[in-house]
Amino acid sequence: MEFKSVSAKMPMNEITLFKAFCEKKGVSPASLIRELILRELEVPVPHTVAGKNKIAYDKENDRFTWSVVLDNGEDVEVLRNVSSAFLEELQDTICKGLEERASFIGRVKKDSVPVPSGILRRGR
Repeated sequence: MEFKSVSAKMPMNEITLFKAFCEKKGVSPASLIRELILRELEVPVPHTVAGKNKIAYDKENDRFTWSVVLDNGEDVEVLRNVSSAFLEELQDTICKGLEERASFIGRVKKDSVPVPSGILRRGR
């Protein structure tokens, strides 16, 4: 079996943190890097998935949990213990971003959708 090294450049402060972490775990940096790479290769992340956002309210703690329910039924937690202030600010930020995009693509009517430019080139 032939072996080859894999490397990555990191800032010194991150290298110091990584080495300290390895010492705490009692492993060498090389063995931890190898373990992490192999773990990632075992569970490939799909490039395309579909699902819907879900916000669940915890009345007892006055907090929210944000998750995504995938079309295959899997429920993936995004954030737990989220405050209403965070969600309100996120909502404002999303609205501003969508308004900026609508302005950029020339959307005037609320029920309009983006049209692929290839369609317009063909019809003229």
